[in-house]
Amino acid sequence: MKYYEDIGLAQKVKYVHQELENIDFPYHVPLEQNESGHILKQKWIDGTSVNYEKRAHQILALQALETLHNTSNKINWSREELPNYNLQQKWQRRFERFVMQQEALKSLLRDNYDIIVNEALAALNAIEQSQKYQEAITILHGDVVHHNFMVSANEVKIIDFDLATLGEASDELILWMHRVLPQTNYNLKKLMKTHPYLQTAHHKLHYLNFPNEILRESLFYLKLNERQKLSCYPFIQSIVRDWLKYKASLKSTIQTMMM
Repeated sequence: MKYYEDIGLAQKVKYVHQELENIDFPYHVPLEQNESGHILKQKWIDGTSVNYEKRAHQILALQALETLHNTSNKINWSREELPNYNLQQKWQRRFERFVMQQEALKSLLRDNYDIIVNEALAALNAIEQSQKYQEAITILHGDVVHHNFMVSANEVKIIDFDLATLGEASDELILWMHRVLPQTNYNLKKLMKTHPYLQTAHHKLHYLNFPNEILRESLFYLKLNERQKLSCYPFIQSIVRDWLKYKASLKSTIQTMMM
């Protein structure tokens, strides 16, 4: 059971679930009836979050995402409840916030701050200059973090549609790869062989040069209290260290794969 202060958000999530239930979507948890417009009630899932280090779990998550994105063949998702999503604009705003917090983030990231900024800016410029393709618009889950995919008895369920939007499926796959690549030592070639659906985002592989996870986690770090920062600090340093280790080889791989 989940309570929403924002009844509009609750209505959006209920709308998504109801539409999915109407087509017997296999990867969601059906709603249970309740009288409050603020409350979302679902059955308890006896399972665990996917582990993105495991190829089998990667496949389960991708199968669920592919099926979700393909629901646009049966559902007209063009409703005002679902906002439009633009990954490039979102990253541009995130980058601007990152630069505005320069003093605090330099204290956190030290000399690596300038490296991150330069790489992020170069990636954004490359994205801006790259050829754009006309893609179909569909529903996106909006938050493909591992704990929004629950595994039980070798089946997966997608939970938490709070950030559901309308957009290009390739954008969500890029975000998914950003989440998973650090769990695979940034082995993009191996990751791309995990499931055929990843080829949907092949033309956007250069988006992976943008250090999105570092920007997102660093900006989140600034919102924490001092005790929380102490526990989060080693995590920030570890993801920066791994990214620095593999960023050159990742960039070379992307360039080769997109030729």
